[in-house]
Amino acid sequence: MRTGLLHTELNSAEEQDALLMDVYKQMFIVAYSIIRNKTEAMDAVQESWVKILRKLDTLRDRDKLIQWAKVIATNTAYNMIKRKVAVSLGDAEENGMPLVAAEGVEERVMRNIIFEEIKKLDDKTRQILTYKYYYDWKDKEIAERMDLPVGTVKARIHRGKEQLRAMLNDPYLKSE
Repeated sequence: MRTGLLHTELNSAEEQDALLMDVYKQMFIVAYSIIRNKTEAMDAVQESWVKILRKLDTLRDRDKLIQWAKVIATNTAYNMIKRKVAVSLGDAEENGMPLVAAEGVEERVMRNIIFEEIKKLDDKTRQILTYKYYYDWKDKEIAERMDLPVGTVKARIHRGKEQLRAMLNDPYLKSE
């Protein structure tokens, strides 16, 4: 798998292969974190490679290959979701179902992904985060509703956000 993609100072085909594998892995992690489906993430990476090969001459700094590839993978993954949602919305429209157009596709997708992850948290943390971010309640209102001190509510919000960050940043924690 020798290619002209990489630095000429890489001495061996093995070093080039290792770098290409690292680029592929990074792109897959990004695509999977957005799409949440292994097969579709691999499709996004393959589509991204085609784009990279076509536009390689536009990359000014070869040291930024991985970052550039990750941006392309991100955009490709979001575009795949947009196409999929557009088809779903078209089907919904044909069947007379109402559409919510005020919110962008990415925002709806992210909101749904986060909501699914919140379901995996313990009951109290899930309830607090739901009150805080879906109902837009103040910490004091949540504390009164749940009969907890405000400090406890703030601590649970902080811990819950940290748990969500960890869950959303590590695609290997998920199962398909």
